[in-house]
Amino acid sequence: MSSSSWFVALRHPSPADLELWLEAQAADGRVLTDYSLLSPLRMRFTESAPARVRYAVERRAVPAPVDYFRFREAQGWEHVGQAADFHIWKRPYTGERPAGFIGEDLGRRASALAIGLGVIGVLALAVALALGAVAGLAAFEWTNSVEFWAPAVAAAVVGVLAVTAGVVLAVSGRKASARTAPGETATRERAEIGG
Repeated sequence: MSSSSWFVALRHPSPADLELWLEAQAADGRVLTDYSLLSPLRMRFTESAPARVRYAVERRAVPAPVDYFRFREAQGWEHVGQAADFHIWKRPYTGERPAGFIGEDLGRRASALAIGLGVIGVLALAVALALGAVAGLAAFEWTNSVEFWAPAVAAAVVGVLAVTAGVVLAVSGRKASARTAPGETATRERAEIGG
C-alpha cells in the first residue's frame, strides 16, 4: 500500500529538517522509495514495517560525476532519486545512526540563503516605504503620485515574501538542529546519562 504527503518541501525547507522528517516517517512505517521532479509537491511513500532509516539530502551538479553513484552505493547507501540537482539517499540501520556523507555544507548554504532572503526582504520593504512616502508626500508637476504606488506595492510584496521565506527556512534549520532522529537520544542527554 502507498500513501502521499503534499508540499513537504515547503513544510521542511532545510535539508536537515527534511532528513529528520523522512526518518520519522520511516519509523512510522512510511518509507520513501522514489524521489522525482514532482516529489517536492507530492512525495509517495510505501507502507512497511517501522524501520530505522537514515536519509541524506545532497545537492550535486547535474550531471553527477561518473563515480558518484558507485561511491555512495559502495558505502551502503541506496539512491532514492533526484529532482533537479537534489539527490536523496537512504540507508537502513540498526544500532547507532550512521553519519551522513554530506557534511555541514548544505546546512550552511541553507542558513546563508535564509540570511540573504531576509536582507533582500528588508531592502525591498525599505524601498517600498520610500516610494510610498514619496507618493504620499510629494506632488510633482511632471508625474502623478499614483505612478509611485505600483512599484511601492510590488516592492512590498517582494519584501514580505522574501522575509517570510527567510524566516521559514531559518526556523526549519533551527528546529532540525534541536531535534534528533527517531529512536536517538540527544547528545546532551547521552552525556548526562553517561552514554
